[in-house]
Amino acid sequence: MTLDAALAACGDQTEAGELLAELVRERSYPGEEAAVQERVASWLRDQGLKPEYQRAGPNRPNIVAVIDNGEGPTLLLNGHTDTVLQADGWHSDPWQGRREGDRFYGLGACDMKSGVTAMLLAARALDQHRDGWRGRVIVSSVVDEEAYSLGAHALIDQGLAADYAIVLEAAWETPCLGSIGKVLIQVDVTGRAAHATWPERGINAAIELAKFIARIEELPLPEHPRMRASHTVLSSLSGSAQYVNTVPEKARALINRHTVPGETVEQVLAQYQALADSLNSPARFELSVQPPFYPPWETGTDEPIVTAMNNAMQSERGEQPPHGYWGFGDMNLFSGEAGISTVMFGPHGAGYHEANEWVDLTTIVPVARMVVRMAHELLPTG
Repeated sequence: MTLDAALAACGDQTEAGELLAELVRERSYPGEEAAVQERVASWLRDQGLKPEYQRAGPNRPNIVAVIDNGEGPTLLLNGHTDTVLQADGWHSDPWQGRREGDRFYGLGACDMKSGVTAMLLAARALDQHRDGWRGRVIVSSVVDEEAYSLGAHALIDQGLAADYAIVLEAAWETPCLGSIGKVLIQVDVTGRAAHATWPERGINAAIELAKFIARIEELPLPEHPRMRASHTVLSSLSGSAQYVNTVPEKARALINRHTVPGETVEQVLAQYQALADSLNSPARFELSVQPPFYPPWETGTDEPIVTAMNNAMQSERGEQPPHGYWGFGDMNLFSGEAGISTVMFGPHGAGYHEANEWVDLTTIVPVARMVVRMAHELLPTG
């Protein structure tokens, strides 16, 4: 059968483990992804695909391969190869990787080079066995997800068009259908300097900013049945780093505002501006949105991609795990900005952004097989 042949072409655990180990060995902090991206491109070429290099920044290429198989819908497969910085406390070299039974330990093994591995195996299977589906599959290995999502922005800005998107982050137990968004609000306060012996001659920007911060918790937050809005003051700075006996004329705060579906940037800014105005402060308040920005996203449980995901998981795992609403990153942009029907799932692992991050090797090939099953359902032959 066509589907059986495509599923078999996803390979086995040995191949998946070897490819994952190769990707982990390439250190890929944000800004240093070129070597690992070249390894991804090389693997695709070896399998007969034709990867292209898409500039996301100086020496920071996305790797994109398009499998064009006639008229039909377009499915985006996505993963990122950058990692967070090494945490303290690793029991082994985080870039060499270490296997213990079915677990593979290494920086980025879970988040998310195992997902990239599954994506590559699925792409090969779909390319080699084209008679069971019609349309286009876009394979995208992007940079910078752990920082500012420059890779995903480049993909969208340079003309990404797709009907469906699968982001293969490690979400085995609760495949994700949505998450909160993120707006970083910078609050700049300008007062008037004066000698601290005569503070009444000045306007203390630090005090005026403190009044604003003290009232943030009074602001109402919208409610959502599956996600939670919040606001957190990340930093508050004023005055000079050097001792000076002067009333500070400048102060700045950075506020992390997590948004839920239905909220807009304009609404969030208006809420904070209204708070500043209510203070009747003699200082001047200026609010601005700083990068990175992520809109909230949510995919309805009745959408075709969710049905296809549930069916694929039932076939491969014998169950349909509960949906989650916690995934945060490039999927926010594909769904919330590009308007693509998106889901997120991937291999099982733990230790994201921690020492001794690991992934369960037995789950990589099943994830690749789920992608193949979903492609056959979402991109039918007729």
